[in-house]
Amino acid sequence: MPSQNLQNKKVAILVETGFEQEELTRPRQALEEAGAETYIVSPAWETVKGWDHVDWGDKFDVDVKLSDADPDEYDALLMPGGVMNPDKLRRNEQAQQFVRRFFATGKPVAAICHAPWTLIDSGLAAGRRLTSYHSLQTDLKNAGADWVDEEVVVDDNLITSRNPDDIPAFNRTIVKEFANAGERAGAS
Repeated sequence: MPSQNLQNKKVAILVETGFEQEELTRPRQALEEAGAETYIVSPAWETVKGWDHVDWGDKFDVDVKLSDADPDEYDALLMPGGVMNPDKLRRNEQAQQFVRRFFATGKPVAAICHAPWTLIDSGLAAGRRLTSYHSLQTDLKNAGADWVDEEVVVDDNLITSRNPDDIPAFNRTIVKEFANAGERAGAS
């Protein structure tokens, strides 16, 4: 039976102002309930502001400034969507390098909604089977990804989902995949 225990696991949550609020709060809650420690990492300092569907949401404290964050200190990466958030991150070379390091070390990366935009600009979408918010499918296909319209997709260490409606399945999958990341790495 796969482990669902995230004790001693540290998860970075990479965001900029304008992330879809429930794509941070609900997965974060699921990860913390499973025992993970979560850290909001951002180029912004000291707070970031969420987007709550059609208007500004709440402010959240940034735990680690991106320039001080070391990907090697985390076991997994969560990337919430929203439109503004990944549009800012995709143009930030430091954010791209941060994301690339998780892929280079085989650590799990979870991206929902518009977050895969950052994967495109980081050069990480090509050859990957993934999903996203439907309006990104052409961008992802043009970047060499195999885009599918499914609730949640796991391609090796990459977990993707389409939108907030998929969060329950996304949460179950990220908890499972984050918990089993060490086992998968040990088997390869």
